[in-house]
Amino acid sequence: MQVAILGCGQLARMMALAGIPMGMRFSFLAEPDEDASPVNGLGPIVTLREGVAVEQLYRELGQPEVMTVEREQIEVARLQPFSELCPVYPPVNALYQCQNRWRQKQMLMSLEVSHTPCVPLREAVDLNTATDRFGFPLVIKHTEEGYDGKAQWRLHNDQDVAAFAQQAQWREVSYLAEPTMNFEREVSFLAARSPQGDIRFYPPTENVHRSGVLLHSVAPAQALPASIAEQAQAGLARIQEHLEYVGMMAMECFVAGDQWWVNELAPRVHNSGHWTMQAGLASQFENHMRAVAGWPLGSTRLQGAAGMLNLLGIPLDQKALLTDDVSLHWYNKSVRPGRKLGHLILQDADVQAVRQRLLALNEKIYGDS
Repeated sequence: MQVAILGCGQLARMMALAGIPMGMRFSFLAEPDEDASPVNGLGPIVTLREGVAVEQLYRELGQPEVMTVEREQIEVARLQPFSELCPVYPPVNALYQCQNRWRQKQMLMSLEVSHTPCVPLREAVDLNTATDRFGFPLVIKHTEEGYDGKAQWRLHNDQDVAAFAQQAQWREVSYLAEPTMNFEREVSFLAARSPQGDIRFYPPTENVHRSGVLLHSVAPAQALPASIAEQAQAGLARIQEHLEYVGMMAMECFVAGDQWWVNELAPRVHNSGHWTMQAGLASQFENHMRAVAGWPLGSTRLQGAAGMLNLLGIPLDQKALLTDDVSLHWYNKSVRPGRKLGHLILQDADVQAVRQRLLALNEKIYGDS
């Protein structure tokens, strides 16, 4: 099967590496000036060019039987014409609904899925509505841009509000205001859905972030109330069914006691699911490729516990990184401070053992605990 992936980053790389052993062939559609080094050698790389017909790009991609994406922040109008030549998964409408935070929230409201409260901001006066409702600190998010904590602002007082109101691009940009949630931990729920409607859930995964960037993940999430797991997975299933979704989806949640709220949806394979590459019988990348191909989904069962540590701005040094019973996955990207360059995966008998080893790894690599 010939598969085209829109995007050339590490997620595209790992999807291809999961699909090749199953007999898939790949090509990649790159944005102008996109760094394609993660997918070098895995298939032809075609660059989007102004004035080139979609049919021509489709031929250059090898006339794929299906197309998928590694990110949701794409121009839907640019992707839609490909769906007339081959199936595009996740569906274009699902990407459209999820790439805008306000559209996400409206969908969650309509499906009665628990979510963080919010107020849409279209002009400066809406900030008063948000502060009256939520107080301080107030979190402002760009509705369409930003990941890993980017394009977000935290306002602590009226002076911060006035400063943000003055610098905001009200004519070009819309924003969303949310309260600072009093949560105890962050948990992601990941599921693959096939075109036939079969859904497979991975164990809930607990995540730790640093400056808005995922640092490490542990699965299964320790001592998560069964009621939360059941409710969240049921909500994720409703979302996928509503969108007629095909592929992997991640639902990032805040958890406090027996309460949970969706923070964000990711219509793709997700950083918090990288542990599945070594510890799951079928990784999130394999199940995504199985789903978009219309093949039977693989097992999501986890034996014991697993952990993943992101390598952020860390140079490649196999002699140092492979000394702690871990597997190393390197993305073939140039080193920059804070950039996601790879990750380590470890597995152990139980969550506590994984957590202790992750903390030791973190201290060894980053110099803190």
